[in-house]
Amino acid sequence: MPNKEDIQIKPIDSHCHLFDEKFKEDRIELINTSFQKLDGLVIIIEEPFNISPLSLIKHPKIRYAVGYHPYYSEKVVAGNWDTLSLFLNTGYVSAIGEIGLDYYHCKVTKDIQRKVFIQQIEFAQQHNLPIVIHCRNAEKDTYEILRDCHKNVPSVVLHCYGGDIDMVEQFLGMNCYISIAATITYPKAIELQKSAERVPLDYLLIETDAPYLAPQPVRGKRCVPEYVLYTAEKIAEIKKMDVNDIIHFTNQNTKKIFSLI
Repeated sequence: MPNKEDIQIKPIDSHCHLFDEKFKEDRIELINTSFQKLDGLVIIIEEPFNISPLSLIKHPKIRYAVGYHPYYSEKVVAGNWDTLSLFLNTGYVSAIGEIGLDYYHCKVTKDIQRKVFIQQIEFAQQHNLPIVIHCRNAEKDTYEILRDCHKNVPSVVLHCYGGDIDMVEQFLGMNCYISIAATITYPKAIELQKSAERVPLDYLLIETDAPYLAPQPVRGKRCVPEYVLYTAEKIAEIKKMDVNDIIHFTNQNTKKIFSLI
């Protein structure tokens, strides 16, 4: 782990999947121990078909984003909007996500993905909620869809950003927030590191995407929320800043977007 003596401010993990099966055995314990090192968690529910709103863990330092991941676009029918509404009624959901497009290995057709993506953006607009975007090998289409509707949602977060510098500039031009995961610590992530350097502090978030994408020093292991410290440290190195300043700004942005205290 990064040097504990260097960390004076607890970071927030702005994107983690703690209802994933990999956390089934120790979810509650993990959340409790996470708050020893973290100031908050944004937990993603990307498969609302299989999770009850009643199962959400309520904590003042936890917020949720709920939405249909592009992998599940084909399953979305009219009644599913009622399911999302039930999650909103818990009072702990502060964004719609992760939603978006995946042209890498998603088997759902691009047309269906785009249709459901737009429908979920419209749902977020109706409820005045931010959106959290999944975009993989689909930057151009994502940009074009957001260009037409981004002004009608409070905030847009591009989760686990993986595009190039040119695209990050275009997304920043629409005031999108850019969330960086531990992929930035990987030796071949040169383009991502250049993109992160370009992102202004006012539009930067950090995340783990746990249980996926563990940082380089623990790559191959189950990723957990406290590993967000690796990402903060790497960004601080890239931007030639104190890691606590990175944490300060990313916490500030995350709290504003997701209504965390």
